[in-house]
Amino acid sequence: MKAVILVCLVGVAMCAPQLQQRVELIEEPLDTPDPYAFSLNIADDETTNYHTRSETQDENGVVRGSFSYVAPNGVRYITTYSADPVNGYQANTVEEQTNIVIVTPKPFVEAQPQAGVRF
Repeated sequence: MKAVILVCLVGVAMCAPQLQQRVELIEEPLDTPDPYAFSLNIADDETTNYHTRSETQDENGVVRGSFSYVAPNGVRYITTYSADPVNGYQANTVEEQTNIVIVTPKPFVEAQPQAGVRF
């Protein structure tokens, strides 16, 4: 009998209306992109290593930039690009003939140990 009464009390407690909790939605400000700009220029005549890179981003998150390098065949490849939420990533690459003769480094050969010499 006690068990039946206990089960009934638990059932009534479970069916009782629950208190409504207020949930407040807090609107957080959107994280706006920080504008930036950078550039890099490598021009090493000794090793014929030529690279450039530059990029900017405005307060709307639109990124624009370009990079270039000279390939082993002496052709400079120049890529300009832009990226924004509407158009996505857009790139254009052009080839530019140069008169740069690429220097190929000579392979490094380690000295072979001589016969009979112990280290």
